Amino acid sequence: MLPLVLLVPLAIYWLLFGLEGRSKFQYPEGEGEHGRLQYINGLPVLEVGGTPEEIGAAVASLALKSAEALVHYPRALFLAATPEWLGDSFRERLWHNTLRAGRQLLDNFPDRYKREYEALRKALPEKWHESLLAGNTLFDIKRLVHCSAVIVSGERVYDPDHNLRGPILGRNLDFPTLGYLQDYSLVMVYRPRDRLAFVAVGFPGMVGVLSGMNEHGLCVAMLEVYESGDGAPAFNPRGIPYAICLRQILEECRSVKEARDLLSSLPRSCYYNVAVCDRQSGGVFEVTPKQVVFRTLENGVCACTNHFLADGLAVRTNGNFYESEPRLATLLELRQLKQVNLHAVQQALHRANQGMLTMQTMVFEPSALRLYLGMGQCPSSALPLVPLDATRLLTGKRASVR
Repeated sequence: MLPLVLLVPLAIYWLLFGLEGRSKFQYPEGEGEHGRLQYINGLPVLEVGGTPEEIGAAVASLALKSAEALVHYPRALFLAATPEWLGDSFRERLWHNTLRAGRQLLDNFPDRYKREYEALRKALPEKWHESLLAGNTLFDIKRLVHCSAVIVSGERVYDPDHNLRGPILGRNLDFPTLGYLQDYSLVMVYRPRDRLAFVAVGFPGMVGVLSGMNEHGLCVAMLEVYESGDGAPAFNPRGIPYAICLRQILEECRSVKEARDLLSSLPRSCYYNVAVCDRQSGGVFEVTPKQVVFRTLENGVCACTNHFLADGLAVRTNGNFYESEPRLATLLELRQLKQVNLHAVQQALHRANQGMLTMQTMVFEPSALRLYLGMGQCPSSALPLVPLDATRLLTGKRASVR
């Protein structure tokens, strides 16, 4: 794993890269045997279903082949985070070592996700292959994702303007865009054969999930963590990448308890938080290769950023990466409100935004199978949150009138 000091040039590189005046990308609408891509309320939504092979091929043909800039993103991000003074030869060696570690992680994928990955790879030209590998494994090896999330109980939520019912889960995805990745955000609806259907907010080509909700209303969102007090290794090469773990949870679990049991049974790759919520309640899983600790709601609210809080996991020596502690305190200010509505959650997420890193902001409402989403411009927390009724997308049924 590269030391965090190597991330210093990233902001400068991003500024230079982001000033190139790129035209905004838009996914073309299209339809195939196992999926379609359309715009709903102005949001690009990709629906795919079937076997792993059918899903992988559909994602490649309907979304990834049109997103040419994503071919270059993983390597460009890696080089942006690696100082030039190390020299081209050494930087190349680091890149290939990272890909080698990625291949080892790929071997740890459960079989159905390997099959989907191989179908993606087979459907794409060779120029995509390194990027596809890095895009599915890089972030467990090298810490770059730093986000914010908050869960609010049903008793604390009151919002007649939106007919919002809790509990709810809100999150910012904070991530280096290199000036263009925000344009490639995509809502993806998966209906895998013999598994639970789910909706994810992310990017095409990622087999795993960063943020999502399944047909039973179970919601998950991952947040990387940079240190742990339990003595677990920062990277476990025998672990399953965290995005794959989250996808497996969405495909197999109906509740927070089932999610905790499954995640505890899986070999885990690194440190991370998982904000989790179902139709009854929620909290945060604090995860290391050694253990999974569940942190529950306090006064109707639970939040997390990029550090652990649980006894035995919390570390106070270096702490506060990317203003992690102030962002957490900002989200916990929601505890001071007697009643919480959608506007209050969005405002809390906006106060916790990280400027041009904040590329996706969302609020999941499990009881209605609905999400509110801002994406496509940074900081996304400043955008209007667009409602998306996932009921028909996930179940094929119309939403009930409330």
